[in-house]
Amino acid sequence: MKVLIFDGDCSFCNFFVRFTVRINKNPELRITDFNTDWTKENHKPDDDIDSVIYIAEDKTYIYSDAALHMLADTNRLFKPVVLLKLIPKFIRDTIYKVIAKYRKKIPVKNVCERPSKKFIDMYLS
Repeated sequence: MKVLIFDGDCSFCNFFVRFTVRINKNPELRITDFNTDWTKENHKPDDDIDSVIYIAEDKTYIYSDAALHMLADTNRLFKPVVLLKLIPKFIRDTIYKVIAKYRKKIPVKNVCERPSKKFIDMYLS
């Protein structure tokens, strides 16, 4: 099982997760947020990390690595995104951290849309 853990209180994060659910073709991928029982029982996140967390094959990814590996695992059409790892990690993570810092101020459409059946099926509570 592969799991994406995200900030359920963040509109931008929810937008990203809804996009992920739409493109996902991987039956192993699951999603959950930081406040679920699953997360509390299975992962102890570091309070200093302001990032989505992606757990795959006994590895935990944060910051830009989490987004890139998760996108590559969702759909074979997105495999090429791992080529972005050619950009030095400190540059990718700096960009990620700037977006993360302001993510709650980024306006996003359809914030309150109803979860799809696919979203509900992928969600670990």
